[in-house]
Amino acid sequence: MSVSSAASPHTLEDLEAYTRELLTKLPSTSALLNNIRDRDHKSYIELHRAVMILSRVPEFAERMSSDLQDEAFKAGIKVDYKRIRNDLEKKDSFRRFKKFADHVSQSVNKFPSLLSGTDFDKCLMQYNEIIAHVENNWYSACNMYNQKNYHLASFIAILVIEEIGKLARIFFDLLSYDVPRPARGRQPVERNHRLKHVIGVVSGALVNARLDRVLGKNVVRKVLNKAESGELEKIRQDCLYIDVRGGRTVTPRDLVVPEDARVLVVLAGELMADSLGHFPWEYTRMLDAVIAFERAIGMPDRKIAQRVLRPIPA
Repeated sequence: MSVSSAASPHTLEDLEAYTRELLTKLPSTSALLNNIRDRDHKSYIELHRAVMILSRVPEFAERMSSDLQDEAFKAGIKVDYKRIRNDLEKKDSFRRFKKFADHVSQSVNKFPSLLSGTDFDKCLMQYNEIIAHVENNWYSACNMYNQKNYHLASFIAILVIEEIGKLARIFFDLLSYDVPRPARGRQPVERNHRLKHVIGVVSGALVNARLDRVLGKNVVRKVLNKAESGELEKIRQDCLYIDVRGGRTVTPRDLVVPEDARVLVVLAGELMADSLGHFPWEYTRMLDAVIAFERAIGMPDRKIAQRVLRPIPA
């Protein structure tokens, strides 16, 4: 695909002209995605960077929105905007999303990049190692749950959620692999447990129809409230420490019940796939592993199976 005026758009006017010409040649903005080969991380990153730039032009953003609606209709998806807004309001999503966006912005400005490679391949290697660490922690939580060590399963699941919160910026760091960001503060990463819980949960639970279906909307709302109120941090400590309650000494095994552990391990897996599955093939791989665990612990397929869209006949 060649676009004559596109070679080097240096000004916003050049970009607008390039974008308008590009739109005349694209059958759909999603056609851009069709040019990405499976597991081609570099091309996917460059595509994202290009779309971020092109989206500054109103015509491109409007075309993307229109194409998405057309494709949703063809796939048989009926969007109930009133219901969606109602669900978002019940989760206090608008306030919480602003809090999440502000945190990511502050994190990018306050802390150094999580990736320090000198080129894309080195940054990608670091990125993969970091994501793999979180995945391995989640697998450990699953193993602890299967061994009926519910307090340790819950603790590790909360740890996964914390790490998701800490890594809220990592995809932006990979997008900026060739833009060095000097450290602006003494603290290299976020240390606040409660804040990481909030960001970790909010990043994947505010707009997530699958999570609402798997765990139930009421459970998701309760988890959001627990993260923000600090109760999730209290549960994290209950998972580790002997305490005295009501004049009686209790251990973590007394305080953490199987159902709480089930919710936390499933939640951590779903959030991991949604928030850290930045590349389509990685999201699919992560979600397959999460579904396999959910199925193994007896969750019904009607809740956990991926929805298959049936296109509307022409």
